[in-house]
Amino acid sequence: MKKSFLLSFVLMLSLAAALPGQETPVAPYPDNLERLQGDNGFSRGFGDTNHSFSFDWFDSHAHLAWSHYPNLLKGGQIQEVIDRWLGYTGVYHSGRLILLDPYLETMEWAKNDPRVYVFWWLVWEQANQLPEIKRRVEAGLIQGLKLHTGDFRRKENPDYHVMGSEAWHKVYRYCEEADLPVLIHVNEHWGDQAYTYGRGAKKFWARAGYTNQELLDYCLSELVAKHPKVKWILAHMNFQGTETLSALFERYPNLYVDTSIGMFLREYDHLTAAEIEPYRKFCIRWADRIMFGTDVFAYHPLESSYPGSLHNWWLPHYIFISRLGLPQETLDKVTHGTCEAVLGKYLKKMPAEE
Repeated sequence: MKKSFLLSFVLMLSLAAALPGQETPVAPYPDNLERLQGDNGFSRGFGDTNHSFSFDWFDSHAHLAWSHYPNLLKGGQIQEVIDRWLGYTGVYHSGRLILLDPYLETMEWAKNDPRVYVFWWLVWEQANQLPEIKRRVEAGLIQGLKLHTGDFRRKENPDYHVMGSEAWHKVYRYCEEADLPVLIHVNEHWGDQAYTYGRGAKKFWARAGYTNQELLDYCLSELVAKHPKVKWILAHMNFQGTETLSALFERYPNLYVDTSIGMFLREYDHLTAAEIEPYRKFCIRWADRIMFGTDVFAYHPLESSYPGSLHNWWLPHYIFISRLGLPQETLDKVTHGTCEAVLGKYLKKMPAEE
């Protein structure tokens, strides 16, 4: 009898994986098997519709505010903003985040909050900040770096070769020595993407003198390949599809992506089985390289007292991943495990773990 119970459960798992084009795949929650087999199967069938679910969503790509508009936020204000924001997301079991932030004030506040990490957002003129980078790492103020090629779009001469300058290679070499991760926003999507509030960069590409692919190739050859011990995280899935990213993962074992903007589904929308299939396969194959991220702003002057950005921006990222029907092990990696692994020795202990 027990064997037949187990066979039924295995069959359910195999159907979820084998019929992605015919029905929406799901993965049962692990404790379903316990009810199936335990107590002579007394609770067999009860809760069989419980799907895999993560109780820990670690947002790897977040911002405190849009350049701290309207003014630089101070310690007490930061505390209020983060407490309120994590109160919103805590309903969905998301209680940790990485802030991509340029301000020392934020870093000093976050140092003693185990829920919050800071990646120092640098501009390309700050390669001379290596001594200060070292100081802030050693002081526990930062747990990574953030770089953005969007800086080039704001210049009359948008040349990108500063990324491979000797001064920056010194920074990258330090990141290798210190096991300090680097999140980098490399490319831009070509056209508008109204569904995710995205505006295209056609005007920039018309004057840039180089293409998305040339910029990416330079980044991969000069940064990722030459510094293989650095954990490089491509922001926003680098605005590329799953096949392209899979090829990059095959070639560069130190490359990661966050899911912000790339995995986005509005609150009352749905995915078809055909749409789910490539993302599900991608996540299962590359779970160790994918990090849940949302690119959300915890504070906005027009939304400082209600969770508008939660439903319009944060939740669509959560919904997309939830709809993929991922196996529990994969889901745990994507929602928090990979982010924890990337942080490595910089991972903070939560109070319950101490």
